[in-house]
Amino acid sequence: MMDKASLRREFLSKRLDLTQTEAEEKSLSIAIQTVDSLKDENFRTLHVFLPQRNKNEIDTWKIISILRHAFPDVNIAAPYIIPGTREMEHYILNTDTILIENRWGIPEPDPITAQKVLSQDLDVVLIPLLVFDKSGYRVGYGGGYYDRFLTQCRTDVLKIGLSFFEPVEIIEDKNEFDIRMDVCITPEKLWTW
Repeated sequence: MMDKASLRREFLSKRLDLTQTEAEEKSLSIAIQTVDSLKDENFRTLHVFLPQRNKNEIDTWKIISILRHAFPDVNIAAPYIIPGTREMEHYILNTDTILIENRWGIPEPDPITAQKVLSQDLDVVLIPLLVFDKSGYRVGYGGGYYDRFLTQCRTDVLKIGLSFFEPVEIIEDKNEFDIRMDVCITPEKLWTW
């Protein structure tokens, strides 16, 4: 089956089965390709998700480190989930940003001390996912946070998914709320739509 629930179970299991070394090598390859893919882009503010503890997610700290070196004038923002909602706010992430781990084990900028960034001010969004298809659609954890957030961004925002794995042929149960990515970066390839 290629429905979201089946794909979510299969690829979460595949990701958790990666060794620490495999995940680190794949994360580094994705980080290098991500920064390389942005060298010709004109952007000032980039949104990046932070990896969830114990879920073997892509280590976006590697991307952040390389980005800060390659693009020192670019603002990097990270999400904060508003408690009790399925909405996110975004805050500048720099070396002084205080991070607080939320109930899912995801580090988030402290909304009391960090500088807020509006969704409309983001130029590039790095999107978490479990699996994607050859048409550019993704399956995440199922909360709809990113699909909801992306509707608040400008229409010209560059939407880049990051995946440890190559795409499946098709996600069978896409719906009108699913937002297609512009690019998805895997350890082996850069996919564009």
